[in-house]
This record gives sequence, structure tokens and C-alpha cells, in this order.
Amino acid sequence: MQPQEFEDAKLLWKMFYAGQCFKHAQSAAKYIFQNAIEEGGTVFYPLITSIYVLYGKPFLKNYGVGSLNEDLIPIEHLKLHTDLLEYRHQTYAHSQATSFELPDVGKANQVRLVRRQTDKSLFCSQFQATHPLLDQIIDLCQQLQQKTEATKIELFKRYEKYVPSAVGEYVLNVYEQNGQLFV
Repeated sequence: MQPQEFEDAKLLWKMFYAGQCFKHAQSAAKYIFQNAIEEGGTVFYPLITSIYVLYGKPFLKNYGVGSLNEDLIPIEHLKLHTDLLEYRHQTYAHSQATSFELPDVGKANQVRLVRRQTDKSLFCSQFQATHPLLDQIIDLCQQLQQKTEATKIELFKRYEKYVPSAVGEYVLNVYEQNGQLFV
């Protein structure tokens, strides 16, 4: 492969995986709406966590191909994007004790003690996205899916001539610049 072809192979890889991540994050958000899952419901927190973790994957360090650039983000969703990544890093994918502040609560991640007359117990606070925010996340994921799909199609068409003629499965080569595009 030529250097540009190798870089395009990496971009194709990133766009394919990013599109899948945005599709799954959007599906989780839609599932919450379609099934009227309330914020206190048993699967709400796991689904919200999956949205944040999946959304953030393409923008984080990826050895071999790199991460997506923020120039892909529509300007009207830049603040949402920044918040999604911040909350992902501090509360959903990790539990940072020094997380961001919430009004009237303090740090987003806390271990708290409840003392009652007859007992005492510990619990952790769980910062969670609210239903109105999910609409925006769905819209952002849809837009990013369209962008990644368009780039994926354009790149695939550009390099379609390298698709092997023999029936079988082939790996998109993002590992060895001196190799074939599909191995």
C-alpha cells in the first residue's frame, strides 16, 4: 500500500467502528424511551452507562489507528459532546472521587452515610442523564452515524478495486503498510 492508502485504511477502520458505537448508543437511548424506563428503574443506570461508554469510544486513544477528531461534531452539539466525554470519564466508565460538582449535592461521585433512628447504611450517589438529554444524544448519534457512513462509503468505493476476487473473508489491513489492503 502507498502511505495515503494505509492512512485511508485506518480511517475506514475508525469510521466503521465509530458508526457501530454511535448506532449502539442511539439504540440504548431509544430503548429507554420506547420502554418508558424511569430514572430509578433497575436497567436505567446500566443503559445510560452503555450510552456514555459507547459514545466516547471512537474519540479516545486507539492504538494502531488513532481516535476520531472533534471536527466531526456538529457545532450545535459541541457542548453536549464535551459533557458526554467528561461525564463518561468521571462517572460512567470510571468513578473519580474528584469528579465535577453538582448543584446542591457536591461532587458527582460520593459515598454517603444515611443515619436513621434504628439503622445506618452507606450508599453511592449516581449521577445520571435525564430524559430530556436523551433526545439530544439520539440526534447527535444519528448525525454522527450519517457522517461516518458517508466517509465509509466514499473510502470503500475509492478502494473497491483492491477487493479480492476470490470468495472468502478478508481483514482490512491497518497493521502493515507494506501489505495488501485486504488480507
